[in-house]
Amino acid sequence: MNRLTGLGLGLLIVLGGSLAGLALFFAWASAGRLSESEYAQIVVNDAYPLSAETDEFSVVSYNIGYLSGLTNNQAVRPAASLYETNLAAAIAALAPLNPDIVALQEIDLESRRSYQVDQVAALGDALAYPQRAIAINWDKRYVPFPYWPPAVHFGQMLSGQAILSRWPIVEQERIVLSKVASKPFYYNALYLDRLAQVAQIELNGQAVVVINVHLEAFDRPTRQTQTEVVLALAEDYATRHPVILLGDFNSALNRDAEGSPRSIQTVLDSTVFEPAVPLAQLSDAAQATYPSDRPEFKLDYIFYTPASLELLEARVITAAGQASDHLPLWMRWRLK
Repeated sequence: MNRLTGLGLGLLIVLGGSLAGLALFFAWASAGRLSESEYAQIVVNDAYPLSAETDEFSVVSYNIGYLSGLTNNQAVRPAASLYETNLAAAIAALAPLNPDIVALQEIDLESRRSYQVDQVAALGDALAYPQRAIAINWDKRYVPFPYWPPAVHFGQMLSGQAILSRWPIVEQERIVLSKVASKPFYYNALYLDRLAQVAQIELNGQAVVVINVHLEAFDRPTRQTQTEVVLALAEDYATRHPVILLGDFNSALNRDAEGSPRSIQTVLDSTVFEPAVPLAQLSDAAQATYPSDRPEFKLDYIFYTPASLELLEARVITAAGQASDHLPLWMRWRLK
């Protein structure tokens, strides 16, 4: 073997070792710590009482942005004090409303980016919710995002969606929606699952279905597909139960390029559901939910079945301030 051949062989060995190491790291990083059977749970805390029978109910939908405020997805590492301040702000905004049900998106349970705080437990305990349905959508040992510098990587992730309730959550289902087909396998392997979290909640002895969603943010065709699937699911449930469909749909009538299809229009065209805000007002500045410091787009919605639910009132909750990059929504209704 001559010197050049030996050098080439050495480089191949080093390269092969590096690739093998990268493959092992990827396999470890993309693996979750929980089993799939643990991704949908109903947690009951008997320290807090269930609600007494009543004629009126209320619900909040809130993309809480893991309490990172306006730093959400930015290449920064906020101090733990920011999350503590934002948690207190979210509690202060929700407590006076005393909603029967709170549907949360983008909430951390044990993640490095939010200093390992179980935000579902923190909110649930502070607001005294006895029933909590949790649907995990991001369970990874290491997420290398934002990409640079490495010090701001999310790292270990356990995050998802949650429904807090003062009424019995009889059952829930975690439905995984389609991923972005144009993205490479390694992106999808490390990215979150988009979910429809379906909870059946017993109000005054009647089953009401709450469907909590957080749809694709960056790819319009995928978001459109997810929207169609979610609407079909919701309309099917509506043949048997009152249904509330709510969450972050990541689509606004004034956000996409003019003339391009807007996925939220698919739900607005439904003959089964109505938005909590009249259609003519959806584009009003007062209905915008994002970004929370200068709301311009309505990405968050509450839809209901008018055949079985009577809308009484609905509004954007501006008191939440910048605890998240989204503002929450509130709706009050009666059962028909």
